[in-house]
Amino acid sequence: MTLSRRAFFLLFLLCNNSCTALISPKRESLTFHDNFLTKKNQKPFLISTHLSISAGLFPEDEPQRPKPKPVMEPPPVVETVLEKTSAPPENLSPKVVVLGATGRIGRRIIRNLMALESDITVVAFVRDYEKACEVLYDELIIEREDNKGPKLQLVVCDLVPPSYVAGYDPSKEVTKDDDDEEFAVSASRFYKDDLDEYDYRAKAKYDAVDLNPLLPLHDALLNATAIISTVGTVRSTLPFQDYLLKPWRVFISPKKWCTDKSHPYYVNYMVHKKVLEYCEEAQRLRNKQWRNWQNADNRRKSKTTRKNDDSNNEEKKNDRIRIIRITDACLANPAWDLVNVVTNVVRSLVFRYQAKCEKLLASSNIVDTIILRPGDLVDDIRNETITTMSVGIGGKLPPPINVGRDDVAALATFSAFSDLNPPAKKKREAQTTEGETISINQRKSRRNRSKNIEDNKPRHWNIAVGWSGDKNSGFKNAEACMQYIVKEYSKQRKSARRKKKVRDAYFMSRVIKQPIQRLFQKTKSKTIKPYKLFAFLPLFLFVYPTLLSLMVDIGKKIPVVKNAGMTLIVASEPYRRQAFEFSKDKLLKLTIRRSIAQKTGLLID
Repeated sequence: MTLSRRAFFLLFLLCNNSCTALISPKRESLTFHDNFLTKKNQKPFLISTHLSISAGLFPEDEPQRPKPKPVMEPPPVVETVLEKTSAPPENLSPKVVVLGATGRIGRRIIRNLMALESDITVVAFVRDYEKACEVLYDELIIEREDNKGPKLQLVVCDLVPPSYVAGYDPSKEVTKDDDDEEFAVSASRFYKDDLDEYDYRAKAKYDAVDLNPLLPLHDALLNATAIISTVGTVRSTLPFQDYLLKPWRVFISPKKWCTDKSHPYYVNYMVHKKVLEYCEEAQRLRNKQWRNWQNADNRRKSKTTRKNDDSNNEEKKNDRIRIIRITDACLANPAWDLVNVVTNVVRSLVFRYQAKCEKLLASSNIVDTIILRPGDLVDDIRNETITTMSVGIGGKLPPPINVGRDDVAALATFSAFSDLNPPAKKKREAQTTEGETISINQRKSRRNRSKNIEDNKPRHWNIAVGWSGDKNSGFKNAEACMQYIVKEYSKQRKSARRKKKVRDAYFMSRVIKQPIQRLFQKTKSKTIKPYKLFAFLPLFLFVYPTLLSLMVDIGKKIPVVKNAGMTLIVASEPYRRQAFEFSKDKLLKLTIRRSIAQKTGLLID
């Protein structure tokens, strides 16, 4: 019976011309191979099919053997998008944000930026749109046929919103456009419901909706490359309101008591605090993108490159956001300087909050900052044949310091685009003992990795700007000044690294001297400038004694006589006699008038 079954299967398979059957003598399975020809000059491909046959089909064969376990193939390598693409994330196109664009320096900066031939975006922040159109008229009407070159954008925004000022009451706020409020009122009257259901501003109080008045500033700084701030304020001190009636206000933050938003605390300090906060947020986002790309690029290189192949190890630069702030050259002087004391007393401690702003910007570990300290600003144009520009590294220049606003604007423009990390010299190749060819710079970087760490730190520069009559000590234009500044700061970094290397070579220096030097560096960085104290001393030593003496003199010269009769309040003997005689004559006249009135019934003046 079994032989007839086998013969039947063999006869069935042989009848099919397109299939060949192979019977495995050791495994109870049949494998069918079907051949197909698709086109000419192409090899046939095989489609294999396995048919399991029950154990009772061939009982004469050998007993079943255990099937081998299937071998697990490794999963396919899944590459992320960053690993597939070797190109780094591109740096953003140049975008410069100018704060205080309608000022006398700000409008010159806008003019310089719009005169550039590169394709950049200029964002000008203004408070008054009509004034901006008048001041920036020439820049707004520029038309280019090829649509290339700088593009100007105007943003109307109040950098000191009323909600940031002390004593803010939203119920008393008066807005120019009350369309939303009028719509809410009309809707509430029609449906006879509460106003809070239609007014989104009232609803925000309960729903915790954050209506940020500085949202345009946040959006503009999100993809900016440089910020130039020329904002400032001139506020005269209100003596009785600010200090005389409540002298302890000198030592209290104006955020708790000052309701004037033109105070230097709000304009010079709080505005730049918000700017720095938004810039650091944007820079952290960019650093995260670059870090992800570098990790993916390192994984890709570890698979493709050799161990000692350093040919592709050049690090790409991630551009940092740069803040350029224009302050005053008097900040280099001590707090007890006569000019600083008088200016702080008269101008609401303006230098204190300028210095506080500089200290805040210098404390950033993410963003580059450049502080320009011009001297006395003038509108005159510099005579290039006689006068040159001079800059002071560290923010100091010998007085007197005069400088034109055009030169300050030109230096601010160049500082927004200059490379603060200049490229190294041309690489020279050298051969190591192992026969590997590397550059000299790579060999030095292998020995000392601290140089790369030092170069990656943010830059915080203080630069004083002025005019000089000496051609040897000055520069022709702002571009030459910026080149000199970059070279000088690079020399300072090199000398600092060299000194550190010498100090680290000695054991006693590492164990004893370095902790002491670090302690002194911390105290040196926290330079104390007691502007408030030296502004309060003139009030305490001169103003208050003068007011008291004036009050005493007024009390002595003006006697006070009560209407009741002979009671006198006087301070000295001669005035007392005059007051007594005066009161005696007045009393006699009153008695005569009363007697006449009683007899005649008439009142005589």
